[in-house]
Amino acid sequence: MDQYDIIAVILGVMFTLRKLDTQSRDASQQPPSVLPEDFTRWQRQTVSAYTPGMYASFFRVIFHFGYIRYASHHPLSPLSFGRIALLVDFIWLVSVVTTFIRSNAARELRRKLGIVLEKPAPTR
Repeated sequence: MDQYDIIAVILGVMFTLRKLDTQSRDASQQPPSVLPEDFTRWQRQTVSAYTPGMYASFFRVIFHFGYIRYASHHPLSPLSFGRIALLVDFIWLVSVVTTFIRSNAARELRRKLGIVLEKPAPTR
């Protein structure tokens, strides 16, 4: 396990929590000025923004463990070993950067539409 696996796990958990938080929201919790169609559009955009980064982060960690185990039992040339590892890391990095860009766009849409993230306090 290397430092990038730790970063990947942290990012994967962060993306998962944000995705689940977004999915748990309801249009009825929003101010009357927010149309349900706009809320649904924001919700779908936000969920779709976090999904690639979430899956790529967890895939990277699982692949890393499996790949190291495979390479210890099946000798690979150093060039092949490095290229495969770099390809997976590149895919992970592109997915994470894409997730940050798309989630920023979703955040801007949320601000533009006036969507609030504070959940109403429960009444007794």
